[in-house]
Amino acid sequence: SGAALGMKSSSCKAHGDAYIEFKCRYCCEVASFFCFGHTHFCDSCHKKWILGAYTKPSTLVRPCKCGFKHSQNGTTQASEACYGCSLCRIKVKENAPI
Repeated sequence: SGAALGMKSSSCKAHGDAYIEFKCRYCCEVASFFCFGHTHFCDSCHKKWILGAYTKPSTLVRPCKCGFKHSQNGTTQASEACYGCSLCRIKVKENAPI
């Protein structure tokens, strides 16, 4: 889905694009839905969308609380962002000192 959005770095050199995670367009949660060919949603925002937030998408936008550097949460394609490879992130956490 990163290529569909014109993103350059939505692939991992070690794992390809199978484990790439995207942020929800409207908040900083990891996206679990990719809808309309251009919008990533987390579970919560997707449920709200289905229940009527599509009439006013700006009601879904929440301030960043994740601490990662990414585009500003919003309602446009500019708000789409890739968090990177989930497998690589797990490996880094497993190898971190306790």
